[in-house]
Amino acid sequence: MLYSSASKYAVRALAYMTSRDDQKIFTVEELATGASVPKPYLSKILKQLVAGKILKSNKGPGGGYQFAKPAAEISLYDIKITIDGITEFVECALGLDSCNDHAPCPAHFIWKDLRAAATKSLQITTLPLANKIMVEKAVHAGSSKKTTFRKVTT
Repeated sequence: MLYSSASKYAVRALAYMTSRDDQKIFTVEELATGASVPKPYLSKILKQLVAGKILKSNKGPGGGYQFAKPAAEISLYDIKITIDGITEFVECALGLDSCNDHAPCPAHFIWKDLRAAATKSLQITTLPLANKIMVEKAVHAGSSKKTTFRKVTT
């Protein structure tokens, strides 16, 4: 149950928005630059986030994207489901059609426990918490991969 590239980019863009509490509306260009995400791909992702009611889109001059609800009410689970769907949370780990507690596949019970733990973890991790963890990881001396946000001036 890994995040797709689209989900990873969505989390990065939304975490960037969360980190900029001085700003409410963001253009695609600002988000792409600030979160280091390819702009054409991000445009499609933002449309999905609007359809999933995580973001609102404001058209016209001064328009852009803003949160549809407080960032503290948006979890990593909400983002994952909006971008990738619920497939990993309901399908058999081995892809069998009739896998359940009464007719389990060899991986059923292990996957069931892992899926429940992953689901709970994603549901309790809100955007502000995810942003805090990402920032801490970026400044951690032992971190081999840095996640940084660029400040975009308008």
